[in-house]
This record gives sequence, structure tokens and C-alpha cells, in this order.
Amino acid sequence: MKKRKVIGAALRVLITVCAAFSAVCFVSYLLSVLSHAGTFFSYALPIAACAVVILPPVLENTLSARLQQKCLPRKLFRAGQILYGTAVVFFTVTFCFMLGALHSYENSSPENVGDTVICVYGCRVKGENPSEMLRERLDAALTLLDENPSAVCIVSGALDEGETYTEGQVMAWYLAEHGIDEERILIDETAESTKGNIRAYLALIGEHDLDGYNIISVSSSFHMPRIEFLCGKYGLDCTFVGAPTERFSLWFPSVVREYMAYVKMILLNSYV
Repeated sequence: MKKRKVIGAALRVLITVCAAFSAVCFVSYLLSVLSHAGTFFSYALPIAACAVVILPPVLENTLSARLQQKCLPRKLFRAGQILYGTAVVFFTVTFCFMLGALHSYENSSPENVGDTVICVYGCRVKGENPSEMLRERLDAALTLLDENPSAVCIVSGALDEGETYTEGQVMAWYLAEHGIDEERILIDETAESTKGNIRAYLALIGEHDLDGYNIISVSSSFHMPRIEFLCGKYGLDCTFVGAPTERFSLWFPSVVREYMAYVKMILLNSYV
């Protein structure tokens, strides 16, 4: 009996810690999304995630009172507790595994000699200038382009809501301003998602007879696991370089967003 009480107490502590961590993650994700203008649907996922994590503890006393009044079946209440505990523990464990996987992309050293195509994934822009996160990706690409003067670069990104110029065009301007010959830059201005980026790279590689070239994908390190997964789905054989995101207030909600992008991709089968 005493052993069961100890195990029960340990489980309650574990669930409480995981619930608090999950709440911090999803609230930071929601605040990050709210800081950008968007449609209702862009807010729906983080709001739903916050509600799922935060509302059950808030409503627990009310539900317990209804249970005592026999307005709520005990088995239903217990099932809800088990489901909630399983969900927050599962999220915390898998999220921590994802964090551990990111470091390998930041420390990667791909082969970068001879015929090489460097594919840079788009991100939000501000007028004619890349955002901080996009600039970090472009700086990582610049290092690779400087190391290999014969390498070609493909930049990809469409016009997002609230933007004046396409991400692809702004990226090309940035590279040119930092000494990259415009003849080495291919621009895609149609891709609205990561899978759109990959489709655009495959199309431009075929269009410009770059088949057989060594391909390097460059993006933020938190973005790379999903890129690697989708590249496998679409048959883009490449190596991966993850640019570090220096500012924690940008990095952390972005990692949470990537996790939720996986969930959305799996639930909606949206990688095809």
C-alpha cells in the first residue's frame, strides 16, 4: 500500500512538471505566432495546444465537485486524467529527444568542393531586408559559397502575408550585396512551405542541368530534422547544414513550432 502511494505521488510530480513545461512551450509558441499578422487558422493550432494543456488543471476542482455530486462518471474522470497525463509526458519526452537531435546539424561539415548546389530555405523578410533568422541562414550559406567559388545557390520563398517583396528576391539581394555573383544565384519565388521549397529545388536543378551535383540544404538548425524527413519523401538527396539561432527568444518558440508542424504533417498527411 505504501509502495503504491509512493508511486502515485511520483507520477503526480512527474505529470505536474511535464504539464508546466508543456504550458511554457505552447504559450511561448502562441505569443510568437500572435506577434505576426496572420489568419485565424495560423492561430488555431497554438491556441488549441494551450487549451489542451492549461484547461484540464484549471477545471479539475470543478470536475471533482461534479464527480462528488455524481454528475460525472468516475471512470470518465479517471480516463481523462490518464489521457492528460500521458499526453503531457509524451510531449515532454519527445520534445527533449528533438532538442538533443538538433546539435548534430549545427556541427555538420558537409563535402563542399566542385559541382555543388546550396539550397537556402526562406523565412520572413522585412521590406527589402531579411529577418534576423533568415540572415543567419544566409550567412551560413555565404560561408559555404566563399569556400567553394564554383558552387551555385538556390534561394526559395514566396510573398508572405504582410511582405512587400518575395523571400526569394530579398535573399538574392542579400547574397549579391555580400559579394556573390548574381550568375551563381537561382531564385524561386513560388514556394510557400518547406515542401514547396523542396519541389522548387528539384525543378530548378532539372531545369538548369544540375543533376548529379552535390546538394547542400541550409536552414536554421531547428528546421533541419523536418527538412531531412521531407527530402527523403521527395527524393532530394542532400547533406544538411543547420544555422544556429543566436537569440533564445526566437529559437525556443521556433523549436516548439517545428514540433507542432510535425504533428500537423502527420495528422493531415500534408507531406504529399
